[in-house]
Amino acid sequence: MNNITYLLFLILPITISAQHVNGRVYNEKSTAKSIGVFNLTTRQYTYTNEDGDFTIKAAVNDTLLFSSEFYKPQQLIVQNKHYNMTNVIELTTQVNTLGTVSLSHTAKFNANKYQANLGEQIANDIKNRPYLYSPPPNPQGDLTLLVDLIRSLFKSKKEKETPPKPMTYKNFYALFNTNGFFSEDLLIKDLNIERKHIPLFFDYCDAKQLKSDLLLPENKMILLDSLIKFSRTFKTHIAEVDSTLIKN
Repeated sequence: MNNITYLLFLILPITISAQHVNGRVYNEKSTAKSIGVFNLTTRQYTYTNEDGDFTIKAAVNDTLLFSSEFYKPQQLIVQNKHYNMTNVIELTTQVNTLGTVSLSHTAKFNANKYQANLGEQIANDIKNRPYLYSPPPNPQGDLTLLVDLIRSLFKSKKEKETPPKPMTYKNFYALFNTNGFFSEDLLIKDLNIERKHIPLFFDYCDAKQLKSDLLLPENKMILLDSLIKFSRTFKTHIAEVDSTLIKN
């Protein structure tokens, strides 16, 4: 009898720690579906369903992260109270980098300042595009104007911002060999990619053309979310290929 009691004391803490946290995720208008719910302590994850509901296993003091590309990430530190209730998580839409304009604080129109700015803009435009302000070319043609026009066109192309390059196989290989979070264990245990299929999975991710700015530390969870989705479709393709080979 004492042995049974002792075993119960050993099992009881494990049972208590292995409970599920339930909840519903909302945005500003309604429930939010397909939101990633990550247990940062155990590295387990799930997604909200069509009604915004989720269930995930967590122990007291585990950290849950709610993350999606279009919302600001939000964390929840699990406490005992969170087990016996439907936890409501409210997400805020990501604000773009362009500032909003407040009409109630718009500065008064200044005619002198406006004319000065306009004059400066015209002067800069004449400097950058002189061919628009020059007299019409003579019938023999004006090679100087043509050269200026060509230079202007090349200059405008060079000044355009270069968009982020897509991630390549080499980027994924380097990431999973140097990053403490993105490791081989994550590939095998969490994404369920067989070790022999890892190079093929990197090729598959390469074809998806993810932007390289996802390699920045602040975009870590967005990148993880993409890799989780890729792993699902990748495993489906692998299963289809294996099935075809068996039939043949």
